[in-house]
Amino acid sequence: MTKTTIWTLILTLALTSAALAATDDEKCQKKKLIALGKRELCVQKERGKEVLGKTPDTAKCADKFDKMIAAAEKVVACRWLTNGDGTAIDLNSGLQWELKTDDGSIHDKDNFYQWSASSSGVARNGGAFVDFLGTLNDGASAGGVTTTGCFAEKCDWRLPVIEELADIVDLTAPGCGGGAPCTTIPGETGSVFYWSSTDLLSPPGVAWGVSLFSGPVGSDSKVLAYQVRAVRGGL
Repeated sequence: MTKTTIWTLILTLALTSAALAATDDEKCQKKKLIALGKRELCVQKERGKEVLGKTPDTAKCADKFDKMIAAAEKVVACRWLTNGDGTAIDLNSGLQWELKTDDGSIHDKDNFYQWSASSSGVARNGGAFVDFLGTLNDGASAGGVTTTGCFAEKCDWRLPVIEELADIVDLTAPGCGGGAPCTTIPGETGSVFYWSSTDLLSPPGVAWGVSLFSGPVGSDSKVLAYQVRAVRGGL
């Protein structure tokens, strides 16, 4: 998630709160967005030290501002901020996630894709990368200045790394273990297995993934077709 996106959301919430009596949920969201923005500024400042030949310490940014994010939930929990464009911001991490649907579109929860279409299972040439991400990032430009047509007007969608995917698992979610998703992300959730972009260290034809209905991290052959969910920001 970029600094511009974070501060735009903060301003939107501030204006909304000024016009209406802020609810506990809105207050929680605003506090988390401010903490996310400050954390990102801290990270960028630390990374700037590399230009001077110094070693950045981005971990201290997480240590400091993650406490602010946690403190925002003293009254009410607020993890997700829905954007109204088929995406939602994770207010714990700052990542922007694609929301799944049940409408037969590219976002349908029941779409399945191979990680790799190669017999060796090594290349990232399966439908998850070619068809799914290729569609989300399929933008065009009339004048070579502005690109349009990508999903939610963002053209840098990717599959999450395994730790990002596992992070949206919430074993305390209502109904988890009883037939409901073990995640609180809005929208639909497929009940089988979601691919991450992370390879298993060995053998090379296997990648990591997560079942969002039961919670555990697992791995399987990349030539098998499973569900996917796109994310952007971070890394």
